[in-house]
Amino acid sequence: MALTSIVALTFSACRKNEEADNDTTAGEANAEAERVYDDVDRSISEAACMSKYLDNTGGNMMNTTCPTITIDYPDSTTWPKTVTIDFGSTNCTGWGNIPRRGKIISVFTGKFRNPGTVITTTFDNYYVNDNHVEGTKTITNLGTNGAGNLYYSVVVSNAKITRTDGTFMTWNSTRTREWTQGSNTIGNTTDDIFLITGSGSGTNFAGNAFTVNITSPLQVQRGCKWIESGVIEITPANKPMRTIDFGNGNCDNQATITIKNKTYTITLKG
Repeated sequence: MALTSIVALTFSACRKNEEADNDTTAGEANAEAERVYDDVDRSISEAACMSKYLDNTGGNMMNTTCPTITIDYPDSTTWPKTVTIDFGSTNCTGWGNIPRRGKIISVFTGKFRNPGTVITTTFDNYYVNDNHVEGTKTITNLGTNGAGNLYYSVVVSNAKITRTDGTFMTWNSTRTREWTQGSNTIGNTTDDIFLITGSGSGTNFAGNAFTVNITSPLQVQRGCKWIESGVIEITPANKPMRTIDFGNGNCDNQATITIKNKTYTITLKG
């Protein structure tokens, strides 16, 4: 009788351990950070595309109501320039039909496509989907690579996304972003496609730490809210590594997480 009890308890404990390792929260938090801070890149590139003072291929500054864009030195000679992308004090759905409010503030040391240009971005009371976004993003133009594509170093530091219930995640990442398509279609950013490699770390909304490594480049298209393809290995603290697959290049909000040979589907936030 005692042996039967011990066997039952052991089986029960093993089953609970197997069931416990279906935690997808680190992957979901990392995917949210990827989306939010990539969206900042879109705002910056849209602003550059609108201005001949920020991009060699840019036009005259467009007057938009969401967001409004201002440059402290609207000329071709004064650097650095501070660019303020202001979505206002109440939510407006600008590029990508995403609710945003507050300001993205970027300091350009040169034009967007010029090798060596550094763009340092911070935030002023900035919200996306009512989530408070903080941190610093530094983009450095590295010129053209062996394939002839513009590529950039992208470093996100001290990032923090706080939800309306007060829970928050943190994130730091070091990436290389290659501009593979769309750089020649002047005035249209929706067809821009980038491949992203690199690594990162953070904590999810429950405060649990994780590390990230991109094993297959992430494909991001400006006309899509979500990562279209690519594979990430993510390792939560005190748990085995798990793999996140963003799909085959379709623009959708679905990804899969594989943990110990079991695969779960997650819905990415838009």
